[in-house]
Amino acid sequence: MSLDLFSDTHMHSTYSDGCATIAAMAEAAFEKGFTTIAITDHVPLPFDTRYAMKMEQLTAYRKEITRVKRAYDGRMAVKTGLEIEYIPGHKDWLASIASMEWDLTIASVHTLVVGSTPCLVNGNGDEFHTCLDKNFNKDIRSLCRAYYQTLQEAVQTGWFDIVGHLDVLKKYNIQNRFFNETDAWYRKLVEDTLDAVRDQKMKLEINMGAMAHPIGIPYPSPWIVKSAQKKKIALVMGSDAHHPGAIGKNFDRIQDMLA
Repeated sequence: MSLDLFSDTHMHSTYSDGCATIAAMAEAAFEKGFTTIAITDHVPLPFDTRYAMKMEQLTAYRKEITRVKRAYDGRMAVKTGLEIEYIPGHKDWLASIASMEWDLTIASVHTLVVGSTPCLVNGNGDEFHTCLDKNFNKDIRSLCRAYYQTLQEAVQTGWFDIVGHLDVLKKYNIQNRFFNETDAWYRKLVEDTLDAVRDQKMKLEINMGAMAHPIGIPYPSPWIVKSAQKKKIALVMGSDAHHPGAIGKNFDRIQDMLA
């Protein structure tokens, strides 16, 4: 297995829901010995959220990364990135942003839309329960199916380099509270998604930020990473850091987790 533990391809700044400037994130990464980082703030959305960048900030965001990139030229690669939350109903909006020149783009799904009602699967516990109970009538299979089908659609657009936190919907699935990852119906959803990732020649993120989430293990689960390896999908490391101290956190544990 080839993993670059000195590359962190997923982090956020104050342009979205991070706690530090781009310069501060880069400085912390450099001091920790990283050779490559990508700043990947949340894509602007055509509705208000507590986490997404504002559309009017996008130009300044790109200019700031360029300035920091030049400051570390020859010492650390700083990539202009974006985490693009894929929402089918806003495909044209997202396509216009994805078509800009980016060094790296991450495909992610945080929100599912049932009818005209959006709900967060990657929010807090109350938001997940509301999504499951009200939007999916407590049918976890329907929620999982909608999530992975949406992620597959994102992958198939061809806009992206990396798929981020592939199985983030397990965030609150402590002790198989909602579903069992060994069940055939769930594994098929995951395998079909991995096939789409492979066919698009995308990379799969191992997101170590999940270690601080209730589930306490990386996204995706080790069995998914091993399946991705069999399919010859390239792997990259991401901390999903929202503050300097989280950059590269727990990267040193991944080899043992996948042993």
